[in-house]
Amino acid sequence: MATIVGLRCRDGVVLAGDRVLVRDGRIESRNRRHVFDFDDVGAAAVGSDVDRFADRLAGELRSYRLDRGSVSVAVLERLASELASGTGMEAVVAGRDRDDEGERENGTGRAALRGVYADGSTLGDPPMALGSGASLALGQLEAADLDSMSVAEAETFVHDLFETVAERDPGTGAETDVWTLSDTTSEGTSGAETDTTGS
Repeated sequence: MATIVGLRCRDGVVLAGDRVLVRDGRIESRNRRHVFDFDDVGAAAVGSDVDRFADRLAGELRSYRLDRGSVSVAVLERLASELASGTGMEAVVAGRDRDDEGERENGTGRAALRGVYADGSTLGDPPMALGSGASLALGQLEAADLDSMSVAEAETFVHDLFETVAERDPGTGAETDVWTLSDTTSEGTSGAETDTTGS
C-alpha cells in the first residue's frame, strides 16, 4: 500500500512518502509518487488510486485559486476531505494556517498539517502516519524530538525513517519523496520544496 507521514518540526512541516505500489499482495511498481507539490500547498496520499486523487485535488485547487485566491490549510483540508470520502483515499495535507486577513492576502502564515481519512474525517494533531507501515513510522515519529529539528534535519530524519520502516514492512519502500514548507520568518520569507532520495 505504501506509507506516508507528516510532521511538524521547529520551523515548518514535512510530508514524505515512499514509492511502492502494492496490488493484490504483490509489488506492482517501485516508482509511484505519493507526495505532490501544488505550489504553496502539498499533499501525500495512499489508497487505491493516488494519481486520480492528486489530479482531482489539483483541479479543485485551480478552481479555488481562480475564484478566491490563495489556499489556506483549512481550505485544503476541506477539499481533500471531500475527495477522500468519495474515493476511499487517505492523505496528509500541508499549507499555511492563515488566521487573519493580512495573512490571507499576502500568502503568509505558519506551516500546518492535517490528516484526512477515507471517510472524510480529519485530524489536526501531528505527527501523522498512514498506510501499511503507519504504526512503525508513528512509533519512530513519536519517539523523536521533532520540536528541536529544523526542516532540513527533519527531512534527513524521514529519509532514515523510511529506510527503517522498509526493512520491516513489505508494503513500504526505502525510496522517498519529501515536500517541505517552512514557517514565515520575521523577514517574511518562506519556502516550499520537494526532494526525492532513494537508496
